[in-house]
Amino acid sequence: MTYLKSTFRYLKEHFLRMFAYCILPALVLGLVSSPVSLVKLLMRAQLDQTVSFSEIFLNGTDLNKPYKLGIMILAFLLYVFCAAACVGSIQHKMRYGHFYKFNSHNLFKLINNNFLPVAKGMLAFMVLMELLGIVTTVFVFFWSKVVAIKEVTLVLCVLTVIVFVGLFLFCASMLVLTIPNMTMRGFGFFKSLKLSWTAVLKKAKHVLPSVTLPAVIAYIPLIVVNAFHINVLTQILDVLFYLFALMYYHVFMYVVFFDIEDVEVADINENNYWG
Repeated sequence: MTYLKSTFRYLKEHFLRMFAYCILPALVLGLVSSPVSLVKLLMRAQLDQTVSFSEIFLNGTDLNKPYKLGIMILAFLLYVFCAAACVGSIQHKMRYGHFYKFNSHNLFKLINNNFLPVAKGMLAFMVLMELLGIVTTVFVFFWSKVVAIKEVTLVLCVLTVIVFVGLFLFCASMLVLTIPNMTMRGFGFFKSLKLSWTAVLKKAKHVLPSVTLPAVIAYIPLIVVNAFHINVLTQILDVLFYLFALMYYHVFMYVVFFDIEDVEVADINENNYWG
């Protein structure tokens, strides 16, 4: 759990900076999309033999309304800009012990240096999520068509969702060094992907729990609130979930990178979060 503790320690010390970088994309994502959309569908018992594949997929991916796709594309672009500045700030702090002074010139510099690696890395995550979403939808659709007993269908669907969420978290763990390999070592996307997989495999017992445990703990309040259909609180928790996920994962990937690459992390205490 060393990576977990180190990540939370960094977030505690530099919370305001990480919050500033991640709040806008988290807010946009949380207003149009929920991390537990498919779970909502299962909870509302909307699965029967009349439901269509497109209904399950569109509701499960929050694309059931035309305008949502446009907002999600906007959220992705907004995220890439914010995340490029965020990871640039993190890697500079860890490497040299201080942040860039927070101004428009340095902000543009961070975005310019890291925009393409972040865009490539997060686009790969989005493709992975959609592929797993399609396969999950296929299974859920299959259970709804071939199993006559609704309770049994629900159990099979829940198990399917758990398996594929677990698979996504596993892949997220294995690909955690993809962006750092591009921003810190200058490698191309596919080489960074391959190196991340091979490097993390050797540290899997440390990396996997540090990705899975926070995600599972953060999911629990979302599922509980959705079970009681508390709409306003659900929206707030969706935003907070995305905010936590973005803040945590960006810091975590560089904590792991600096350890695996055996790069000394500079440790200069700063009271001024803005550099």
